[in-house]
Formats: sequence, structure tokens, C-alpha cells
Amino acid sequence: MREIKFRVWHKADEKMYEVYGFAQNKWFLKGKQFPMPNGSVVIMQYTGLKDKNGKEIYEGDICETVTYSGKPFGTIDVVKFSGGAFKLTDIEDALLPIPLDDSDIQSVEVIGNIYENPELLEWKE
Repeated sequence: MREIKFRVWHKADEKMYEVYGFAQNKWFLKGKQFPMPNGSVVIMQYTGLKDKNGKEIYEGDICETVTYSGKPFGTIDVVKFSGGAFKLTDIEDALLPIPLDDSDIQSVEVIGNIYENPELLEWKE
């Protein structure tokens, strides 16, 4: 059984917070003195997996995935929840055929997230 955890991007603060509770349509955030009403945050769920360095992987994380077919080849992907599974989505938004799971983890490294590090995706344009 995997651990159920969330983090949120606080829109007004432009800051990431760990969630420590939810009640009566309000999110309680570590480091905030009051509850956050729905709509004031973007919610991201923990995948239950850690990258090759032991860092927890959440929705919205930007990952570098290195594959080997004779020589290393790296791609930059975003973690999304789609079709009942967490998946790595390439920058062009075409889902990779394999959901993110334990077998992929040795080649995945979290390098940022879409809110704090949008510049990592800028080369798409």
C-alpha cells in the first residue's frame, strides 16, 4: 500500500507547501497559520515513488529520464495523472506508453516542478 500525501502550490504566495490536513473544504498547510479555501491552491498528489536519488515524485514534477540504447539519451518529462495512472508526459504532451512505476525509477531524476521551475520547459516554444 502506498502512502497518500499531497503538496500544494499556493497561487497568491507563489510558494509550494506540504499539506498536513483537509477538513470542511479547506486545506491546512505546513508553514501557514490559517486554512486555505478550495481554489486558492493547486493540489498535487504524491505518486508513491521516489526518483533515483530518493526524492519523492509528485504530480507536476519535471523529470529527466535517461534511457540507454547503446548510448545515454535524456528526455525532459512532466508527471501527470491520466487514465488511472501516473505517467511521464513529454513536453509535446504525448503520453509515453509506459506508466510511471517501480521499473522506471532507476532512470528518472526530479529536476524541478512546473510552478517553481517553468524555465525548464521553455525550450518547447
